Amino acid sequence: MCRRCKCLSIFGSVIAVVLLLNTTLNAGIIVNDSFADGDLTKTGALDTNWWTSSSSSGIEVSAGSLGLVTGSSGRGIHTVFPTQTLSNLGDSVKATYTFTAPATVGTGSGSFRVGLFDTLGRAGLDGDVSASSGSPNALFGWSVVNGGPGDPGLPGYLMDMDVNDGTDDLNIRKHITNSATGRLMSTTGNGSFSSLGNGDNNVYSFAANTEYTGSMSMTRISATEVEIAGTLGAASFSITDTFDSIDVGMLAFHVNSNQFGSSSTAGDPNNGIDFSNVTIEFSSVPEPSTLICAIGSLIFYPGFGRRRRSH
Repeated sequence: MCRRCKCLSIFGSVIAVVLLLNTTLNAGIIVNDSFADGDLTKTGALDTNWWTSSSSSGIEVSAGSLGLVTGSSGRGIHTVFPTQTLSNLGDSVKATYTFTAPATVGTGSGSFRVGLFDTLGRAGLDGDVSASSGSPNALFGWSVVNGGPGDPGLPGYLMDMDVNDGTDDLNIRKHITNSATGRLMSTTGNGSFSSLGNGDNNVYSFAANTEYTGSMSMTRISATEVEIAGTLGAASFSITDTFDSIDVGMLAFHVNSNQFGSSSTAGDPNNGIDFSNVTIEFSSVPEPSTLICAIGSLIFYPGFGRRRRSH
């Protein structure tokens, strides 16, 4: 092989390796919980603790299933995981969840919600939190404008999904930290969340006793912006926003009343959606200096550019 061809071949290999590093380095699973132990607490390396976000009656668990107990009541659950920081462009946190709808499915606008938030280091969030319109909780943030002591809201985003209301789209909202209500996702009113945009209408529907997989992610795309993306089955929507925080450490779910199930009692098979798996993963893109070192190490590999000995 001629020297020029050999150099081009090696250079192509360098580029291929760098691209591989750029897309795969530091990718990892933080949570992969299939509830096989039938326990709400973390018992395995990739399990996580699950907590109520509104009512202590809003959760149940059995082997292979985590139930969000709603029926005639609006309720939420959440989990806190090691905070992930979107330091570099391309860094991403993604939550993927699989659940089954119960025998009764109602109708409602934006009434099934999933959110990713910064915990702001509030240790109390790693536990059951009681919060309602009558008894707000400052752990979620409770602003002066909404009658609270002035605790800032948790920076982050939620995606709400209509439940068979005739539009059925994915809508992404930003938590307005200086208008927090002392509740997590049970309300989007009182200036607590601002709608950033929504996807196409009628791109999905909910049916009784049917399994669904959805996801929500945050990806750093510039010095000041993140892309927030969500899916439900084949439906998808994404939008960019100027972030308030690049830290993500909590995943939450909420369902409004009379959407999924006819009973709000734990143990009733028709009391809400049942999750069979929740996975949270963090993908980190290498810093430029890391890529430069990778290129350099390959370019100056002892065999690179070495002349072929004549015989």
